[in-house]
Amino acid sequence: MGQTAPVKGERLIRRYVTPVGDRVRQMQSSPPGRTWIPLTENEQEKRPALEVVEDNLILHRSPNFLVSTAARAVVRGRVDPLRKPTGRTVHLPRLMPQQEMRVAASKTRTMPRLAAMAPLNNAEQLPVPTWAEATVVVFGMLVSLVAHSMNLFNYPRYELDEGTYMSSAWAILRHHVTPYAYGYGHPPLGWVQIAVWVQLTGGFFTFGNALNTGRVLMLFYALGCSLLVYLIVRNMGGSRSAGVLAMVICSLSPLSLTYQRQVFLDNIGIFWFLLSLYLLISGKSRLQYIVGAALAFGAAILSKEIFLLFTPVMIYTVWLHTTVFQRKFALVAFIYTAVALTSSFVLMAILKGELFPYSWHLPWDHHPHLSMLDTFVGQAQRSQSEGSLSDSWHIWLQSDPLLMLAGIACLVFNLIVGWWRRQHLLLALLGLSFWVLLIRGGVVLSFYIIPLIPLVAINAAVAINTLMDWLGKRLHFDIARVILVLTVIGALVPYDVMSSSVIWTSHPTAAQTDAMVWVRNNIPRNAFIVINSYLYMDLRQPGGEAVGDGATYPFAHVYFNVATDPELHTAILHDNWERIDYVILDSEMQLNIQQDPKTFKIIVDALAPGHAIKRAEFRSDGVVITIYEVKHTILPPTVHIPPQWA
Repeated sequence: MGQTAPVKGERLIRRYVTPVGDRVRQMQSSPPGRTWIPLTENEQEKRPALEVVEDNLILHRSPNFLVSTAARAVVRGRVDPLRKPTGRTVHLPRLMPQQEMRVAASKTRTMPRLAAMAPLNNAEQLPVPTWAEATVVVFGMLVSLVAHSMNLFNYPRYELDEGTYMSSAWAILRHHVTPYAYGYGHPPLGWVQIAVWVQLTGGFFTFGNALNTGRVLMLFYALGCSLLVYLIVRNMGGSRSAGVLAMVICSLSPLSLTYQRQVFLDNIGIFWFLLSLYLLISGKSRLQYIVGAALAFGAAILSKEIFLLFTPVMIYTVWLHTTVFQRKFALVAFIYTAVALTSSFVLMAILKGELFPYSWHLPWDHHPHLSMLDTFVGQAQRSQSEGSLSDSWHIWLQSDPLLMLAGIACLVFNLIVGWWRRQHLLLALLGLSFWVLLIRGGVVLSFYIIPLIPLVAINAAVAINTLMDWLGKRLHFDIARVILVLTVIGALVPYDVMSSSVIWTSHPTAAQTDAMVWVRNNIPRNAFIVINSYLYMDLRQPGGEAVGDGATYPFAHVYFNVATDPELHTAILHDNWERIDYVILDSEMQLNIQQDPKTFKIIVDALAPGHAIKRAEFRSDGVVITIYEVKHTILPPTVHIPPQWA
């Protein structure tokens, strides 16, 4: 097609469309913000004309190929105002303002509608600075520290289990699990932590006798539980006053002041359990919090296996506090991590060949051995003759009736309210899980209440806070809830102080420490002594209360092991009561011997009339300790040398 003089409309098209490549290159090379001026008509005239066919602009033509584009029809005499040049054309940015946010919003999937798990509608209306809240919490922990420290080494009396766990920590430091054959009664992580504490403090007798050193460690676990109780309630309901109420209930209850200061695995396990619960509630679906909660829950189980019964409720906690699209992953991460950690206990039994009972006569079992499964079956079959719920309930009710009765009422309240509020249901299920253990019909000892104390505190604080919130709304006075909760705290503190007077003034351990001193001054070091476990460390470790600066008592053994361990009553004593030299008898030993004289036959024979004489007796606040010397009709053979590690 030959070149013809372009008409006005055609020149308009050529002016803006013809130099497409040049215009693009010019726009790309122009600095941002610089004005771009289109070509003039004279400049356009110098360029070759383009071909226009039916309002389509031919951009390129070759013998077998052409590139065309569509152009709007141009009416002569009329110019589209949108195409009319103004001379102020500006190089546009690559992205329009806020285009990135608009694209992201259009490409992002709609999030599910989730109800807030920790609504702050109950939060105090008055703004409280962080430093003020921290000051209140620190003050509360200082009050708890003072309350638990007062008379710590004098009340309550030293218990058998306390001595067992301290002696097990001693064995850990000598590369053994327990001083005697390990029977899988409890996982070893609890006394491993005690062993670490002993190493950090410089020895077993840093604070007096061995049990005093263990009780100082329990003091720190009690403080940790008080802080975690506050944080859990604070994160669940957003109420600072309710958190302080939970801290007061958990820290100052006479039951707490009695049992949380003793060296029990329950005190160690409940700390790790509360830490796991706090991490799940405050984690907001973050993976590191979920994994941390699983590790803490595993540590609680490995400290005492009884926390395994909380597994269903903890899984429900994970489900409740994770978003819908993260829930499956969170559940898998929590369950897998917890199972992987706790299965190490079973793995230890498998590696030692002590998982299955020898009575099954499996092909690889060639000699009698202990069995984890046998131990668990034996523990499940323990009868209430060793300790019943009714007896323990009487002790609990006598110590703190308000906590027990109000705790049950608040648990029922949360269970009912849980029909509408899942957080209340979660707390009620935590309490119910442990009550199922207590009412199952097996043995229930008085210190079994330890894990229930913080759970009751949390349930009671949330229930009371909810009731006061409802009352405040009825009064149309938002601050009324805070005032009412603080009133409850003000009434509860004097009640706990008056109920705890016995705890801060009694000295039942005085008889036990006096017996240690008498042993040090009156019993030969090579004597075979039958003792309770709380005396073990102070008789077997240099520097103990019953040893002083002298030699240890290598033949002091716990009465239960003397009666049941073949290495003692058969290999060393040859089932002969005359090989026993002294028996340090307390009320707990005497009760066990009277209940099962067949098992403790060798000790019964040693204490029979005419076989032993009373050498000393010590009494203090209901604790009676009697020391008997066994009379020998013939000169007893020399006992075997104890193991080198002992």
